[in-house]
Amino acid sequence: MNFRNYQVPYQINDEYAKKAAYFSMEFAIHQPLKIYSGGLGFLAGSHLRSAFELRQNMIGIGILWKYGYYDQTRNQDQTLE
Repeated sequence: MNFRNYQVPYQINDEYAKKAAYFSMEFAIHQPLKIYSGGLGFLAGSHLRSAFELRQNMIGIGILWKYGYYDQTRNQDQTLE
């Protein structure tokens, strides 16, 4: 993919015409998309959401792990699954 010619899927606000890239190891964009594990992912996802709401010209670049993250739960006796 050529990011130089990438266009965001919304009309850019004239105040934010300059292109920006947000690099992060993880993004909390949607819960079923397991590419985050905690605070860093939620912060990066929040930044991208704010950029979308302000109609900024921003793209997020991260890592989509082959096996992703996993869900860890506790049983009734507090043991981990």
